[in-house]
Amino acid sequence: MRVNQVMVKNPITINPEATVRDAARVMRDKGIGSVIIVDERKPVGILTERDIVRRITAVGLNPETLTVEKVCSKPVVAVNDILEVDDAVDIMRDNKIRRLVIVDNNDDVVGILTSDDIGYNLRSMSETLAVKYIAAMKR
Repeated sequence: MRVNQVMVKNPITINPEATVRDAARVMRDKGIGSVIIVDERKPVGILTERDIVRRITAVGLNPETLTVEKVCSKPVVAVNDILEVDDAVDIMRDNKIRRLVIVDNNDDVVGILTSDDIGYNLRSMSETLAVKYIAAMKR
């Protein structure tokens, strides 16, 4: 199964000059836990709720004046949308991250894959794997 089958398409993005407060409001309003920072549709970073708590609020920085570019996680880990999910899981594990930015062949952001997305799709992924296994055994 490929990541484009389980990813969230058209993820929420924000420009690098946006303030952390702007990003937090977008996350709240959209009910999401992260925003992808893009410059001309290319991913340059990612900002999560956890980043806001640990890198900004906990150390007393001002989210109203601080830009997301200064505090986002970067470089962003991005993979092509046709990558197999099991390879994506390996990348997430190796990089100790819970979110992968998904890009097309032009490196434009087209999706996001989270550990939750993988969890929600485990049944269909295991069923697909079982069908492949049964077909291979019949050969």
